[in-house]
Amino acid sequence: MSAQDKAPLYHAKRELVAAQRAIERMGQASSLEDLEDEWKAYLTAIEKCWIKVERACQHIRNKFQPWQGQYANERRKDPLLKYLKHARNSDHHSIQENMDKKAASSSMYVEGGPGVTHIERLEIKDGQLVEYRGNKPLVIENLPNRVELLPVKDGSKWYNPPSQHKGAKLVWPAPLDVAQLGLEYYTKYVSEAEEKFFSSV
Repeated sequence: MSAQDKAPLYHAKRELVAAQRAIERMGQASSLEDLEDEWKAYLTAIEKCWIKVERACQHIRNKFQPWQGQYANERRKDPLLKYLKHARNSDHHSIQENMDKKAASSSMYVEGGPGVTHIERLEIKDGQLVEYRGNKPLVIENLPNRVELLPVKDGSKWYNPPSQHKGAKLVWPAPLDVAQLGLEYYTKYVSEAEEKFFSSV
């Protein structure tokens, strides 16, 4: 297939395929090192996808850039998208660790914080909850042995692993889950760009 025969977003879609393959290999990784290698390959592919959509739309940038603005804004503000972008930069420009094994853990908390949450009674005996009364539900989390993403430094700023994406809470920042959610977002971005600018091509 010659260059002129390829669909305008062909190269961006190839990066989505590369990201998907990296996720599949992450799921089969037999060591933390293998998981990290595939995570880095994924981060690179996802960022290249963003750039290749921009390059494909250079000739219509007066229309494309205002449309892309909502996505650029989400990349700045959404905890998961922001983390992916800065994790990629951190990987390319530093020698930080990006994930680690965590032992199984249990925790309980009440959302809201000081001035919002009122706990009337909380009794725990032999590590077990006996009674709880309060104005907000008590959240109990039991997490298994797991791998979690670590905070990353990009330039002079630190970025924490995401605890939510588009308003939905993540149980913990598992590399595979974060990668899958990111791929779904960028797949939708490419699809919507194609529909908006190239549906008649």
